[in-house]
Amino acid sequence: MIRSKFRNRGLMFVMCAMVTVFAAAGSVSAGVLPPPGVVIEFDTSLQDFTLQGPNPFPIPLASDPTNNLGDSIDGYGFVDSQVTVTLSSMNGGTPSLGKACAYQNAQGRADRTGCGAPSSDPIDPDALDGTNFIVDSFFDVFFDITVTDVDPRSGRDYAGQPDGASIVLPEQGAEMRSISDLNIFDADAFNFGLIPPPEGAPYIGHFDVVIPLGADINGNGELDKMKFTLVTHSVGDGNRTFIQLPDGTVLDEFDSGAFLEGAILDVIDDPPFIIGAMLPNGLPDMSAFGGRTTATSLLLPPVVPEPTTLALGLIGMLPFTMRRR
Repeated sequence: MIRSKFRNRGLMFVMCAMVTVFAAAGSVSAGVLPPPGVVIEFDTSLQDFTLQGPNPFPIPLASDPTNNLGDSIDGYGFVDSQVTVTLSSMNGGTPSLGKACAYQNAQGRADRTGCGAPSSDPIDPDALDGTNFIVDSFFDVFFDITVTDVDPRSGRDYAGQPDGASIVLPEQGAEMRSISDLNIFDADAFNFGLIPPPEGAPYIGHFDVVIPLGADINGNGELDKMKFTLVTHSVGDGNRTFIQLPDGTVLDEFDSGAFLEGAILDVIDDPPFIIGAMLPNGLPDMSAFGGRTTATSLLLPPVVPEPTTLALGLIGMLPFTMRRR
């Protein structure tokens, strides 16, 4: 009699726990709002991109002290150049790492140390499904730039270089920060639909990278430099694919485009140049300068088990509970 009494108590304990689990799941679907202030943190990285354009870009690298070429600026002649930008890490250089932070009902700012105050409790995707998050992300991008003379016209050669010469500028770096955008949490999507950012929220890098060229291009007695001042990199909305690895890392692959502003300069001259093109909406034209890009994202906080998983676990405990009692 006593043994039967304890057996029934064990059975009731398990059944009550199962009812609690399914009731909690039902309360989410009934529209009970999750507590505000959840902060979700991702570690991110850029793994692979090669950006190129189908057409060359005019870059003021020809020596024309008397401005005989017709379009020269202060002794700098423009050379039609094929430009290729690749990640430095693809060539054994510095990796491009970053952070992405999603803030529920608030706006924060991601940086190299993280998201400020990320949530330490496990993420409950079902409870957060359909809620709004402000997403802020950045990358420290390191890239190699290769500029190749493809201009067949007379005099349109890089100063001191033969026709068809290339200039390689390795390990150029910039902090690229996305425009904070509003996303809706999707419990069934990769990265919960929070990253990568939409096409309309491009990464923008304001920086002042100066690369000595070791030549006096315009013949005024001053060695010249190449300077980059702005990079805009957008992630295409279409043609995105995702693969989740066993450790939880998600490989994000997408089309991307970039727009670079720069100048060739010495102390007194500063003829500008651009690589890529801007669309009327202010975003880089992917058809002018772009390529396929692969990034990774790894969710840092744990995720709570789904209610069905918990219920199955409790059902599995039932025979052991009855046997022990």
